[in-house]
Amino acid sequence: MKAFQAVTDAIAAEGLDHLFAVMGDANQDLIVDLGERHGATFVHAHHESSAVGMADGYARFSGKPGLASVTQGPGYTNATTSLVAARLHRTPLMLLAGHASLRDPYNPQGMVDQQALARLTTEATVRLESVHNVDYCLGEAFRQIKVRKGPFILNLPQDVQQTEIPDPGWTYRPMYAPHTLQPPRTQDVEEAVRLLASARRPTILCGLGARNSGAESEVRRLAERLGAPVGVSILAAGFCADHPLYLGVSGGLGSRLTVETLAESDVMVVVGASLNEWTTDFGKILANGKKVIQIDDRPDAFGWFARVAVGMTADAGTAVAALADRLAETVDARRPDPGLVQKLQDDRKPTTLQYDDGDATDPRRAVRHLEDALPKDDRILVLDGGHAAMVCVKILTVPRAENWAVGWDFGAVGQGLALAIGACFARPGQRVTHTTGDASFMMNVADFHTAVRHKLPLTVIVFNDNAVGQEKHDLVHKKLNASYADMPEPDFAKLAEGFGAKGFTVRKPDDLGEIDRALAVENGPVLVDVRINGNVELAASWEIAKHLS
Repeated sequence: MKAFQAVTDAIAAEGLDHLFAVMGDANQDLIVDLGERHGATFVHAHHESSAVGMADGYARFSGKPGLASVTQGPGYTNATTSLVAARLHRTPLMLLAGHASLRDPYNPQGMVDQQALARLTTEATVRLESVHNVDYCLGEAFRQIKVRKGPFILNLPQDVQQTEIPDPGWTYRPMYAPHTLQPPRTQDVEEAVRLLASARRPTILCGLGARNSGAESEVRRLAERLGAPVGVSILAAGFCADHPLYLGVSGGLGSRLTVETLAESDVMVVVGASLNEWTTDFGKILANGKKVIQIDDRPDAFGWFARVAVGMTADAGTAVAALADRLAETVDARRPDPGLVQKLQDDRKPTTLQYDDGDATDPRRAVRHLEDALPKDDRILVLDGGHAAMVCVKILTVPRAENWAVGWDFGAVGQGLALAIGACFARPGQRVTHTTGDASFMMNVADFHTAVRHKLPLTVIVFNDNAVGQEKHDLVHKKLNASYADMPEPDFAKLAEGFGAKGFTVRKPDDLGEIDRALAVENGPVLVDVRINGNVELAASWEIAKHLS
């Protein structure tokens, strides 16, 4: 047995059965061995960034670790942006990275220090230095993606890959301890219960950590005990969406009612959210001196953005369950505030907007049409883009947090298509809807053909203003020549047809029925080119841009 076969044996034993990769000289043996000996599904991407993004999307929507592979040198550097995005999302993902042979220090593909770059991008990596540390390297890799979470880079030099394992009877044995959910300290639970028992307007804010821990039932039980509304960060949209007091997304891209309700509370339980300036609407929800009870499994998550009255380093579900149990012993369940219930009912009523279509279609009108046309109970959404994505966040909803993803983790447009393709493999037979802007779609357009090649149930809605829209709005505000942001694009419907998909075009509001026609397609990829009026700008757009600069 050779070293690369030991690696593939371990991967198969751990149940990683989908491989997203771009093949090169330093990873081709790994790819073929996973497919031929272990029956892994191999998805050959057109770009390494997309391959890692697909593995990221697969992990987000399947609940299982993702697996990607790239070759040495440029194959590795191409994957960097998607690796950082996966790290920021804390996606459990293993990257099998081909590496220049250790015996050849002058190999031009080895001029990049892959270990150093791996530490910068993921802070989690090992290099297989010899066949004698195979067990150590595999143990480190699976300890990260199965226990600590987040991506791990396994650098595999070509010459070491081909070296025979000395022990002819070698078999893979897991070298990591099972993951145990960390409970909160008793004194922290008692102090938090004391604050909540005396709270007049308690609220709950949930983020990615709550979503990833699957803590919805526990949060709902706590909310019902307190009569408290539940808000979420953008990354956790849809979390507890069926709770009667679900507020939706907090921050500049959320509703005014969400921000006001969280701001007016006197005690806020923060579950797996960082309280960054985007979620807090630049500090607005923290402004009244409220007491913050923060729960996070990362020990460095506390006190950066707000003074924390009680900080619990613990698993989200375990800690919230402990709070709910102790409160049940201490206080009677509270009725929701009737005034807030009425405000939520009023906020959910359809509103009439004054649309500005110009020579195309107001993006808000188009996204509202999509929101009404998509199935309510089983829609799966992956959002990308700049200003177009902001419009989508403001309007589109999902019934469950696990049906939602945005490609913004690193602030990089162009990530969403790969995430959506990964989602299709994670949820076979379910249609995935991907909304994006024209510039973001063009960044990785080649991998739309990956969706075509695999006949994936993927619907892509391109909101097309023939520009980098957010930047164009910024230039207008700065009184600079906005034409520098113009980017005339191809006819996306014809492009889709050229790839072998179905294409539709919306040029004016009267054409919005084309979205309905696209959603009625049952098989294979579909693309809708929606020509939008790029002059329409959300009120929050410039506010966000000013903070970014």
